Amino acid sequence: MAGDGSIDFQEKERISKELRVSMNEWREIIVLLNAIMSWQKNWFPAITVICVTSIYLYVWLVNCSILNMIWMTGLCAAVLDCIVCGPFQRILPPSSWDQDKERTYADISEWVADCWVTTKLYTSRFFNLRQTHTKLFHSVLSVSFFSLLYIGTTFNNMFISYITILAILLFPGFKTKSEYIEGSLQRYAHHMLSGDDDEASS
Repeated sequence: MAGDGSIDFQEKERISKELRVSMNEWREIIVLLNAIMSWQKNWFPAITVICVTSIYLYVWLVNCSILNMIWMTGLCAAVLDCIVCGPFQRILPPSSWDQDKERTYADISEWVADCWVTTKLYTSRFFNLRQTHTKLFHSVLSVSFFSLLYIGTTFNNMFISYITILAILLFPGFKTKSEYIEGSLQRYAHHMLSGDDDEASS
């Protein structure tokens, strides 16, 4: 059980099933977003970079306040939910959903549930330090908040959030393609070094 410091697999399975049911109308969008974030095509990272950059450029040019950004995000979410749950569902042919997509959708639900349960577990462990190791708990909190305050006052907050969001969205694809990227870099470095050796010998 989760109370003894281990992952509650029954809770994870329950959350995964609830996610699959509650997000059923969004499953096509979720599978598509998973394909983009996992870089199933070589040009998918460009979509992520362009979309995130466009949003931040708009916010920077319009100079939105935090409240306006919250209202705008809520409005966009409401409009998208209306479109996805209405016209989008009617134009989708039943044959568009196959076993591969169903498997991907189930894997995503299990991954989200696993992240939720694991985060909940480690958060509970951390806050338990307040009773067991009070000095350590307050030291970690103080250092963390001081570091965030220093970074926030030293660097541009919008730029930091832009880099953070971009890194989070690109990380799954980078993790998936890490071996391919590493191999490409090694081949490129070998090609450059071999080219330099050829020039030196000539």
